[in-house]
Amino acid sequence: MNPDTITWIWFGAGALLMLTEFLIPGLVVVFLGLGAMLVALGRWLHLLEGEISSFTAWFIISLVLVISLRQLLSRFVPAETSYQSPEENLNAQGTVVEVLDAVDDQHSDGRIRFQGSSWPATCLEGSIASGSKARLLYRDNVVWVVEPADDSDSLLEPWPPSGHRGT
Repeated sequence: MNPDTITWIWFGAGALLMLTEFLIPGLVVVFLGLGAMLVALGRWLHLLEGEISSFTAWFIISLVLVISLRQLLSRFVPAETSYQSPEENLNAQGTVVEVLDAVDDQHSDGRIRFQGSSWPATCLEGSIASGSKARLLYRDNVVWVVEPADDSDSLLEPWPPSGHRGT
């Protein structure tokens, strides 16, 4: 194959990889494309002649670019992150549950019964004795954070909450 054609293939592949960054964000593919374009430049300047030397140069250049520049550029192009609590956690908030093992604010070795299962639990302050009722506040990973339930909450609220339709 004509060496000029191979140079244009390297250039086109580099441009395509750089455009792919819009579809696969992460600041990696753009450096692979930049490496391919630098290989095309090296071939055009006759610094690289064969296919093996071109692939070796592309691999080394791309690796150096990813390792050295990705961390620097990721500071200027921050990733878009957001956290939303799953819907079942939002629906469960406020549900009154039974405390199986005493819950306190020091450890997460307390246990509650929720949806027919035993869950680890902790509370924000103080402690809740075994056998009493607690209200679900939120879930931190697999540990439910609870608060003591009022005396008016003598019965457990049904699950799912009224008005909630299962899918």
